[in-house]
Amino acid sequence: MPGKEQPKSKGAPDRFRELKSEIAVMRKQGEPPVKNPGSFAQYMCDLCSTPHPVSELRQCVLCGRWACDGCWKDDHYTCKSCAGLIKIHSMMGRQ
Repeated sequence: MPGKEQPKSKGAPDRFRELKSEIAVMRKQGEPPVKNPGSFAQYMCDLCSTPHPVSELRQCVLCGRWACDGCWKDDHYTCKSCAGLIKIHSMMGRQ
């Protein structure tokens, strides 16, 4: 019926915005990882602080941290830290 507003359901953009507001951005997207001070060719994983070649690190789409394979979750293309928050949101029914 025209003129009658229907309540908006929480769509994916709203849920993503809510999740994003809870996550502190550690690095801007595209900002390079921290170099390993003991090596010229390696960089540090922001979560476990182990050195890796840059080709073995991925940047989280939510917080911007650089993560190695051990600290990475392919499910949501995020680091383990952000993946944990996503899991909590889904358990609370806020997917």
